[in-house]
Amino acid sequence: MEPEVRSILSKKDPQGYFVIVADAKAKELVKDIDDVFVEEIGDCVIIKTKSRRIAERLARKLLRLGMLRFEL
Repeated sequence: MEPEVRSILSKKDPQGYFVIVADAKAKELVKDIDDVFVEEIGDCVIIKTKSRRIAERLARKLLRLGMLRFEL
């Protein structure tokens, strides 16, 4: 597994969600996925999910597309 994806999956927020920071364009990629919450912050989106499987798939896809961010 890629180090970037591993670092995302190794941490959860206090409510138990995996948190992924991505470009605003990523909102279109996740709009039809169940159990995913999206918050817009400027030119970024915060994607939250409790599912490890969904978080891993999203992180890998966003990394491949160059949309994954590591800072706000």
